[in-house]
Amino acid sequence: MPPRKPTTTARTVRAGSRRAAPTRKPRRTATRKSADPDLRAPTPGERVWVLDVPFEDRSAAGATGARWQAGPGVFAYYGTALPEFLQPYESSPYSLQRWLEDDANESTDDEGVLRTRSMTPRETQLESVRRQLAAIESGVPYFAQMDSTGLGKTLSVCEAVRRMTDVATVLVVAPKGALPGWRRTIADSEADLDPAERKRWLLVTYQSTKKLLSVPADTDLGKRKRTQNKRTIALGDLRFDIDVVIADEAHALMNIESQQSQIVWRYQEAASAVVWMSATPGYQPLHFAYMARAVERARGVDIVGDDGALGYALTVRWAQFLEESGFAVKAGKASTGLTTWRWDPDDAAQRARDIEAVHGWLSGGAVPWSISRPSPPTPREPLGQELTAAQKRLYNAAWVDYRKEVGLPVWTTAGGRRVLQKNPSVRAATLRFRQKCSYLRIPASADQVRAWVKAGNQVFVSMFYRESVAALADDLRDGGLEVAVVDGSMSSAEQEVAIRRFQTGAAPVIVSTTTSAINLHTNELLLPEGTSSTLAPRITLIHDPRWTPIEIRQIEGRANRIDQDHNPTSSTCYYGYAEGTVEEEMVLTGVERIADLGSIVGQADLIDPEAFLAARVG
Repeated sequence: MPPRKPTTTARTVRAGSRRAAPTRKPRRTATRKSADPDLRAPTPGERVWVLDVPFEDRSAAGATGARWQAGPGVFAYYGTALPEFLQPYESSPYSLQRWLEDDANESTDDEGVLRTRSMTPRETQLESVRRQLAAIESGVPYFAQMDSTGLGKTLSVCEAVRRMTDVATVLVVAPKGALPGWRRTIADSEADLDPAERKRWLLVTYQSTKKLLSVPADTDLGKRKRTQNKRTIALGDLRFDIDVVIADEAHALMNIESQQSQIVWRYQEAASAVVWMSATPGYQPLHFAYMARAVERARGVDIVGDDGALGYALTVRWAQFLEESGFAVKAGKASTGLTTWRWDPDDAAQRARDIEAVHGWLSGGAVPWSISRPSPPTPREPLGQELTAAQKRLYNAAWVDYRKEVGLPVWTTAGGRRVLQKNPSVRAATLRFRQKCSYLRIPASADQVRAWVKAGNQVFVSMFYRESVAALADDLRDGGLEVAVVDGSMSSAEQEVAIRRFQTGAAPVIVSTTTSAINLHTNELLLPEGTSSTLAPRITLIHDPRWTPIEIRQIEGRANRIDQDHNPTSSTCYYGYAEGTVEEEMVLTGVERIADLGSIVGQADLIDPEAFLAARVG
């Protein structure tokens, strides 16, 4: 792209004057030189603090003496004592900042104190540990921890890592909301170990995986941001030597072409062991490309190869493998001209065969490399809400106007189930009317929540739109209720504070856009205090329906979990929707897809669609 011509104004060019065309300079290849990815070592008598500074506080932190280090991409302060203003930004245990800080100081903050563990793995968790270690001993360095939500996957994996020999470093990639729980579990699982025997853990979010790469100096990354990202992923060096890679909520890797999936894939390829954790790893065959190496080992076939393929190349090889294996995978073309694939079984029998085949692969065969056990059945109730006459006029007026532009969503039958036609403009219309329904139903949901709280319950409300979250929270607070709010704009520390308010009973209601990695059940062991969450019954209201069974199951699992006494806790999940709107179809589609998800991971008892639909009709 040629350089942009300088803008002319009345100040630089007189009216009516003729300006000669600028001489075009030869285009030069842009190179981006990377700074040293390592922090400089502190001088004698000082140390360095690597700080976790939010973007909005960077100017203030800089004015207090913290300096941005371009190479590692962090704020750091060198001195003998950390100023009081900067103390709130101290790094968290096991964070990237703490890792860099320890490297620069050539020391750790481990006090070396041995403590008694607060959490003891139960027998079902020890079974997971034994199976994982047995797989490694048999030469299969992969393990899929696919127990249902609330069965204690985090403690199982920490216990397995504790028992691994010849392992020094562990990388955990997880959602932001899961990091506080990981820190507590890691610290407790190693509390009674000598510091010399403890592993070195690194916790990062999926969104920050790019920080796990460093770009060699003089690497040409190009000018466009998209080109820079592609070349960084392909040409960047792995910043850390990692023995074990753990992907928590591994369904985040289903899109193997995303940046975060490609970076995690590179670390998986270099590690000596890989663990995928998710109660909802995928609900159709194309979702499992991130497990291709394990399927290779289990099936004794060549899928990926050894040429370092990433992104789209992996998509192609996985889809071709599925086609050759007889799956109902069909090729098409995207607007970019690249071949795309979709899973489109012709009938229910083909659909069942494909799902059963994937389940068979995950079962492991001669060397089981996965474990999947269902939690107790989740109580579910449809909660249809009628719109008032005024609300119907508001909804239908916009619906008719938009119909003239793109038409109503068209529902077709594919593989024995209904699906929405894949038209981007119709998808946009659907999203718009989902949000409209969400707003119109807020008064009804607020009244229902107040009734539940009055009956002695604590209520978790799951919502999709942050604006809806704010509106519902304001309505409940105006009625005198304390409400905790958790959404993606908050830091993990802020989310943890809000969750603790709910778990300790300070706020009987929590409203959240987060679908995974938070605990909201009764009788939870709260660490490090060693106290317990309240015993008040929990109710879950899914105010905004979801399309995918992954999000639905994750939401349901926030309060349906195993408590500290190893007993299952129960929270009835109510599916809210506006009757006679697109939300009604969303609920129907979502619960039908849960059956596919359950069958793939061997948990077919997750839901009985017929029973749910009967309750809906009744």
